[in-house]
Amino acid sequence: MSAPESAPEELRVTATNEIAAYLQQLQREHAAVLLSGPPGQSLGSRICALDIDADLLGLEIGTDPEGISQALVAGGEITAVAYLGAIKLQFELDDAVLVSGEQGAVLRSTLPTRLYRFQRRQSFRVQPAGSVYPRVIVPGGDSFGRALRVLDISIGGLALALPGDVPALPEGQVAQGLVLELDRITALRVTLLPHHASPVAGDPHGLLQLGCSFVDLDAAAARSLQVYVDQTQKRRRLLKLDT
Repeated sequence: MSAPESAPEELRVTATNEIAAYLQQLQREHAAVLLSGPPGQSLGSRICALDIDADLLGLEIGTDPEGISQALVAGGEITAVAYLGAIKLQFELDDAVLVSGEQGAVLRSTLPTRLYRFQRRQSFRVQPAGSVYPRVIVPGGDSFGRALRVLDISIGGLALALPGDVPALPEGQVAQGLVLELDRITALRVTLLPHHASPVAGDPHGLLQLGCSFVDLDAAAARSLQVYVDQTQKRRRLLKLDT
């Protein structure tokens, strides 16, 4: 997941003040920061400490029952990815150490000396035609888990419908072990990174819309998802022609 060294010069940010400005904006907006390493493990975090003069960056880890943060530090290479609107930011964490405090674990590192800035391609989103599928099965509660309806979906992510009485997936924390059921026979194992929840306009029941992006979607799942998006788009076009 590390940024290519051969990336065009215009994608690289090396000026200290410009890097600091991006990090400060991420901190102000409480933006989710996805950490990943060579073992293929990922962990959500947020910037909780930033001291430009002291060359210090701190990222809160939160709950980490599987010890992924320790594995990332032990791996020696940690890549951080975050989004500011349509801009994707990517940088490496150098000299990272894990520090325990009253508020939980914090991953500390020096400030990145280089940051990559990519313009996100806008993935085409489709709204499902059915009322049951697609849906995401969240484990827990019983053997089946709970099903959350998908409001819209693209190759890059989806939006989930959250009833007012259903606990939301924690924003900024990677949610693993989920199953995306596109229809009765197509079920994909996925990992999501929830970004933000907002009220669904006009809904009288307090329904929330939770925007999520896919994390490390494998090639087979990506193909199935692309086929679903393409077919749904074609069906909607045909329906418009018939009306």
